[in-house]
Amino acid sequence: MKVNQRDIIEVNFQLPDGKFKIHPALVVSNENVLEAEDIFYAVMISSKAYHDEFTFALTNAMLTKPLPKTSFVKCQLLQSYSTNEVISKISSIKPQYFGQIKQIISIQFFDAFSSYAKKLYDIAKFRQNLPSLG
Repeated sequence: MKVNQRDIIEVNFQLPDGKFKIHPALVVSNENVLEAEDIFYAVMISSKAYHDEFTFALTNAMLTKPLPKTSFVKCQLLQSYSTNEVISKISSIKPQYFGQIKQIISIQFFDAFSSYAKKLYDIAKFRQNLPSLG
């Protein structure tokens, strides 16, 4: 099944405890990732209202089709899938709201690790400047 960025789909999501459960998920990767790697990335959507810095509350006004329950995007629960793992398409998120979700994901994944990433970059740069041993 073809998926696009901003689609809300159903997949068998692996939960943090290692168990699997069918959940809605928001496709966050763009079509280039799917074409190049034959995978896409999605974040879990849950009806559990944990209000923390990782959660984005959805309303039906944000969607192309309403969801049956009040739902929340769990921006920290990111997984990769192939298109054959998609059970169904449910809805899509309107572009202006997707931008807000991308911002939360970016802050959680990249700003939190920016100092770590800088250290890794510095190490890689250092290694490039080492003389060849062979």
